Amino acid sequence: MLACAAALAAGLPAAASAAEPRAGDGTWSIGLYGGKLIKDNLLDIVPHAFEGKITGQNTVIEGVLVRRSLQDFGWMKSWSDWGGIPVFNGLEFGAFHHHGGLDTDELIAAWRVGATGASFGGLNIDLAGSFGVSHAFGGEPYDNPDHHKSSDNYATLFYMAPEVVLHHDALPGWQLGFRIHHRSGIYGLVAPSKVGSNHVGMYLMRDF
Repeated sequence: MLACAAALAAGLPAAASAAEPRAGDGTWSIGLYGGKLIKDNLLDIVPHAFEGKITGQNTVIEGVLVRRSLQDFGWMKSWSDWGGIPVFNGLEFGAFHHHGGLDTDELIAAWRVGATGASFGGLNIDLAGSFGVSHAFGGEPYDNPDHHKSSDNYATLFYMAPEVVLHHDALPGWQLGFRIHHRSGIYGLVAPSKVGSNHVGMYLMRDF
């Protein structure tokens, strides 16, 4: 589903200017996220999705996302004015539980940035990403494939969540998102290169 939404967004570039800009007015949003652990590397997920080769594992992630929008600043506002593409940014927090083959909890804190890539018949398609920190609790996090002793379990890792979000003018304040939930050692910068994980899932969110 993530790949299909991305393809749709890429196919409608001419309609991007029709979307209404979002006001960074401190709006709060809350939503529920659910997904599945997969074996694929981050850069392989979208190509494998198109090919129908995504490999799932016996672990599910479920949790809550909370966001607060922020005013656009500096280069973001200039880019929006120059390109005519509505941009937005904000803070994102999340609490998740992993169960199935694994049993661990996770907290994330991140900065989220994105743009409305296309609008068609009242349907708006956003492309966005969240970047921050993730910390896992309980046992040895599955992100370490070698399952070292607990002192080497790399509970705190880099967090990134690229996503495609759909929202319609007829349902103001509601968003349906398809995202990759990614924990990473950033190619050896904060943990060995093999440490990390990817979940593919979706969320439903409401502004307040």
